[in-house]
Amino acid sequence: MLDCKLYFQPESLTVALDLLAKAEKRLLPLAGGTDIVPAMSKNKLNVAGLVDLSKIQELHQIKIEGNEISLGSLCTFQEIETSHLIRTKVPLLADAAGLVGSPQIRNAGTVGGNIANASPAADTVTALIALDADVRLRSTAYARTMSLKELLCGAGKTRILPQEIITEITFKILQPGSKGGFIKLGRRKALAIARMNMALIFSVTEGRINFARVGLGAVGPNPCRSNALENTLIGQEPSDSLVEDFVMEAEREVARMLGSRPSAAYKCEAVKGIARDILSSLFSSSEMVVE
Repeated sequence: MLDCKLYFQPESLTVALDLLAKAEKRLLPLAGGTDIVPAMSKNKLNVAGLVDLSKIQELHQIKIEGNEISLGSLCTFQEIETSHLIRTKVPLLADAAGLVGSPQIRNAGTVGGNIANASPAADTVTALIALDADVRLRSTAYARTMSLKELLCGAGKTRILPQEIITEITFKILQPGSKGGFIKLGRRKALAIARMNMALIFSVTEGRINFARVGLGAVGPNPCRSNALENTLIGQEPSDSLVEDFVMEAEREVARMLGSRPSAAYKCEAVKGIARDILSSLFSSSEMVVE
């Protein structure tokens, strides 16, 4: 049963931050609630109450600022999936958002909440890791920016302080003509938490791949970039043989990351399938091109 003694729904970021500053760790920010509410119902969170951020309009924006795209932390997966800006400039992130949970979860769940929950299998987080995203945080006393990679520090753990709120997530605009994709493997196609996922971005100049980023999820405490897989692609000509080289390196990378864990044998085999599917699809398709 959900036991929430205190509940606040401020309409400004200033008021929300003031509530958290004065709460002495007794209040928790609430975004979409798709993770927090079930956890509180099962008595997994010991807090006196919630600060519901849903009415703070400045946290809902998706925009371009200079050479960066900015996502307000309260943007829902549905808003990200359907945003024309995201679909044309960052198609892999739109794909990742569209594969999160059920329609109900996509309508309620937020990108900031997905980051703060720090799941090893978070779909949009894997895509944002591949995009080398930064996270901006605010308190009543200061604002600071951290890389998403640095912010995540273990399964269910972040470096977000109790008095802080994620305000936005930013990443640089991809080069026009780049390609990017996202793929996940779950127990059920529509509703599953990913058993593994991969985000991939690359660009080709004069017939060779000159830029590549690869994000892997559900193979460690948090989604992460794979330098080994990126280096497999950079400098190479897109081809069927490169797909197979990438597949074999993906198997080695997952084996290295998982070691002797019980899931290692399954995931080492499974990653070959998703690696082959995503790279061969991007090589052969005229879609998923950054405009």
